[in-house]
Amino acid sequence: MAVPLLSWALNVFFCAGLVRADEANLFRSEGYANGFDGNWPVQSFRSAGVFGPILNYWQDSPACKDGQYTILAPRGDSVRRPGPMILDEEGHLVWFKDYPTTYNANVYLYKGESYLTFWAGDDSIRGHGDGTYYMINSHYEESYKVRGANGLPADLHDFHITLDETAVFTIYDIQPFDLREADGPEDGWIYDGVFQEVNIETNELIFQWRASDHISLDERQREREGNGDDEDHPWDFYHINSIDKDELGNFLVSSRYMGSLAYIDGKTGDVIWKLGGQQNSFQDLSDGAATNISWQHHARFQPAYDTSKTRAISIFDNASRGYGAPEHTSRGLFIEVNEEDMTAEVIEEYWNPEPISSQSQGSMQILDSGNVLVGYGYNSGWTEFSADGEAVCEVHFGPRTGFQHGHIISYRIFKSDWVGLPLTKPDVDLTSSDAAVSWNGATEVVTWVLEGAFPRFVNESTENGGGDGDEDPTRFSRAEYEEESFEFILAVPKSGFETAVPIPADTLYTKLRILALDKVGGLLGTTQTMDWEPEKLKEGIATYQDEDTSDTNILLAPAFMFGLGFITASIVVLSVWLIYKYLPPNLIKQLLRRNSHEKNGQVWEPVSSVEELDALSDVESGGRPNVSLLNHSAGFHDGNEED
Repeated sequence: MAVPLLSWALNVFFCAGLVRADEANLFRSEGYANGFDGNWPVQSFRSAGVFGPILNYWQDSPACKDGQYTILAPRGDSVRRPGPMILDEEGHLVWFKDYPTTYNANVYLYKGESYLTFWAGDDSIRGHGDGTYYMINSHYEESYKVRGANGLPADLHDFHITLDETAVFTIYDIQPFDLREADGPEDGWIYDGVFQEVNIETNELIFQWRASDHISLDERQREREGNGDDEDHPWDFYHINSIDKDELGNFLVSSRYMGSLAYIDGKTGDVIWKLGGQQNSFQDLSDGAATNISWQHHARFQPAYDTSKTRAISIFDNASRGYGAPEHTSRGLFIEVNEEDMTAEVIEEYWNPEPISSQSQGSMQILDSGNVLVGYGYNSGWTEFSADGEAVCEVHFGPRTGFQHGHIISYRIFKSDWVGLPLTKPDVDLTSSDAAVSWNGATEVVTWVLEGAFPRFVNESTENGGGDGDEDPTRFSRAEYEEESFEFILAVPKSGFETAVPIPADTLYTKLRILALDKVGGLLGTTQTMDWEPEKLKEGIATYQDEDTSDTNILLAPAFMFGLGFITASIVVLSVWLIYKYLPPNLIKQLLRRNSHEKNGQVWEPVSSVEELDALSDVESGGRPNVSLLNHSAGFHDGNEED
């Protein structure tokens, strides 16, 4: 048994750096930044009909590697297949699915379960939309669909699950309105800025607020610009783009075209105070930096940072509108307001090292680590900052020369914990030398295990037709493959979205399959069984033998498997030590270097082979060897043995 065990351990070690099928992301690639790789650099995969972005890391740091996933929804005139997307901490694709034009992807906790939420629908009305908010569970099933109550269209700008486990979202409703106050007609038309709070289970309306009932047109920062004269060209005077609800039951609303936030009474709808704009309620203790917001997005209360006297609020301050208006650098803004003294003060500002001006969209999120994530909306990038405002990571998913052109956009960008357990089978593409395997949406896969099987011929007796009732017991009619007939060939660590699993040239099995294992060796899923018919396949028939399931083996199995896992880990560690001790350092670097996508001399190597090997060793010697599919009571098989 020592020979196949040693073969397996060395196989895992030397395959660890050779299993990558993804195209590597880049680091400070000038070619990428200048658009030489196209407006929307993506990669396709052999095993699955999805695509993933190729990222350009302009700045990177371990401080951003917190195990959380990046949630975005790419769209734009260069994005042929829009939809929500999840990336892992190294920027590799985890999940993508085609939907209509998609906005505002995020993860929320609802009734103790995490849901991926996003809007999908028709955004052909410039700046507004009519669609549906989806809530996708960990199995990627559409658990809830939330639409506007009372026949009003659910808009794309915001969807937020409140502390009361209700949903609030934006609506744009065309209404007749007297516009003489804005030098318009008495019988004019507006897009009324509306938000609704609804019951997620029933979609019943709980609360509704209209800007036209509470906001004066005198506060406007944007003129009519030819709109409002008829129903086909209503004037968007308010432009609501975010809503939050606090523990008091009141709402924080952001108005892009008023350049202000309004704090709304959750019972009467009255405005309690305003931050910014022409009717600002606060004295600015930061020389205007706390209240001079303009064209802003994504205002949120941050109760974890409240004090006995102040409340914390985060905002993405666009400071730019485009369309010929003055453009200033966008920032993430973290402020505190004192509702007794009516003062506002900046806690911190988050400026990108190379100034970015986002004319629309954008987000700011305070992470569990204390870092701050700023998504630049109309510009295809995000930056993660330390709490004190220092940029630690900057990532682009489109060329910088495409900023402000709308080629590739994500309305907001978030990071979140997520566990994806798809109900589908892993996808696989088989060639004569390897199998490319992936599982769209699966987050828990750590190891791929290749198994093979020989046919077990079934003895099918038939009457000999002699009329005496005798049967011919030697008639063989078909071959079957049973679960227990599959045997271990090799294991490789999962690498990126798609992993290339090498198939030994001397493999004799006629059927192959690949198992997906979690960090303790538990089975998550299995690919379909594949025919293995390489050109050099040796002819012959192997007989099938059932494994011994005697009581003695059952009693000895746990101890045996624990010992087997310990020996395996020891061999791997010893191999690494011997290599580092006796091989020249330059050769070691060559052995451990991953195949990376090189452009303009830039190479990004996000994970070393040694780290992958360490992760695999944890699986092999995990705390539950008795349930690990890497350990079999009958031992390991290298594909060349016949039982």
